[in-house]
Amino acid sequence: MAWHLSVFVMNEPGKLEKITRVISAAGLNLRAVSMASTGEFGVVRVLVNDPDRGLEALKESGFTAAKRKILVAQIDDTPGAMHGLLVELTAARINVEDCYGFVIEEGKRAAIVFEVEKFPEAEKAIAGTGIHLISDAEIYRL
Repeated sequence: MAWHLSVFVMNEPGKLEKITRVISAAGLNLRAVSMASTGEFGVVRVLVNDPDRGLEALKESGFTAAKRKILVAQIDDTPGAMHGLLVELTAARINVEDCYGFVIEEGKRAAIVFEVEKFPEAEKAIAGTGIHLISDAEIYRL
């Protein structure tokens, strides 16, 4: 099981730079980033190669942050591949609470990072579909 970090920030200039400064100073490699904001506040989600160290560094720097469990599915980098993944989750009545993706190898492989309300059920729904769930060791090495 892999983890990403949710960082709560004021919606102001420099918010991402402050987060990446801490991550960089801690010697961590940023694998993916997602940001959403509403009004004055926002949430930045970062996938780093060592989430425990990242969480500690962010908290020591005064950020409000949390480590959140994620599943990372490797899909083909082709039209409709993500839809196929979502069809499987929907059929199993799995609610996707958060989601973002990135390309691993253009035209070949992509990764979809998602939080769900029912992790074991999501893993079961994906098993046997040909969709590979990337292990934490694999995701942190990408």
